[in-house]
Amino acid sequence: MKRIGIVMAGLVLVIGTGVAVKAHAGTQDFVLVNDTGVTIHNLFISEFNKEEWEEDVLGEDVLEDGDSVGITFKGKKACKWDLMVRDEDGEGVYWRKVDLCSVSTVVLHCDAKKCWATFD
Repeated sequence: MKRIGIVMAGLVLVIGTGVAVKAHAGTQDFVLVNDTGVTIHNLFISEFNKEEWEEDVLGEDVLEDGDSVGITFKGKKACKWDLMVRDEDGEGVYWRKVDLCSVSTVVLHCDAKKCWATFD
């Protein structure tokens, strides 16, 4: 699997085997696992209570069902973050006020009725 690094507003995204890069890593670093049954086309991560979403950290890449991505923060101190994912049709699901300082893995799940996240 290829590795790609993207730096945007102090947030680094590394697509790989699910292992986050830990050199000079922030306490908010986590691995996002896609267990939704669909391909994730957009991933937005913004500090809690911001008016607008930051840029799509996946860029041109997608996160296939069953794959994971390591998210590494640099120079950020906030612990509470909002996460949003969108599918190919632009349908989105979001989670507010996720304490990324207290988790290392976020697994996104969906069934026919709802989506939810589990945290480790």
